[in-house]
Amino acid sequence: MSRWVACFSGALGWEASERRYQLPPPRRGSALGREKTREPTPTILGFFKGMSFPIASIAVVNSVLFGVYSNALLALTATSHHERRLQPPSYTHVFIAGCTGGFLQAYCLAPFDLIKVRLQNQTEPRARQGGPPPRYRGPVHCAASIFQEEGPRGLFRGAWALTLRDTPTLGIYFVSYEWLCRQATPGGQNPSSTTVLVAGGFAGITSWVTATPLDVIKSRMQMAGLEQREYQGLLDCMVSSARQEGLGVFFRGLTINSARAFPVNAVTFLSYEYLLHLWG
Repeated sequence: MSRWVACFSGALGWEASERRYQLPPPRRGSALGREKTREPTPTILGFFKGMSFPIASIAVVNSVLFGVYSNALLALTATSHHERRLQPPSYTHVFIAGCTGGFLQAYCLAPFDLIKVRLQNQTEPRARQGGPPPRYRGPVHCAASIFQEEGPRGLFRGAWALTLRDTPTLGIYFVSYEWLCRQATPGGQNPSSTTVLVAGGFAGITSWVTATPLDVIKSRMQMAGLEQREYQGLLDCMVSSARQEGLGVFFRGLTINSARAFPVNAVTFLSYEYLLHLWG
């Protein structure tokens, strides 16, 4: 049970502004284009759109990621978490375990992530007397609407981009963390809390540097059904985006992703190490 630890992370509200920045300009007559003509009154709550749903699902998502990672590493090395400081696993084993966790996490995460992105990019104001109602009234209504309008496959829009993003990225994520911890910790000792915080933060930044291009593509494919913008697939979305907006489009949101990644992943890894030590 100790290996299936849920690591909670904060600062989720930053994602709303980052997701909108990653999306292409809306077409005239599209759903997002029609929303803009309504000129909703800006409020600080806009930065927290779609936040309640990730908070509710983050325990499941991170439990899958860290649980699969720990158990895959145990299967590859046959050493417990405490023994790994005396017999450190190879970086190859860490990478494989991280990729395994990333792959399975992406499979579980895809519908949750789609609903989160749709809610974050919904620009109608909350329902007011005499005003237009929001397209989605909440996560459950969003999921039901997508299922009804786009079919079961609609809930997995962008899933391939998400899988391609998370599988190698989370391998790099765990390798970066392990390498930084080993560099700052004498052999056979547990890393200090400061080391874990710094290593976790920089591992998060490293992973987003590699993940952002596919994160942009994932967000665009997830919004395609709402924008009435059809992509023939992952490659078509990449080519169309680069042709219309240049190669720089693949790094939109990198700055805000990196700024969010350091504190979130620092706390995530500190929680992970503490709970494994407590329950190990």
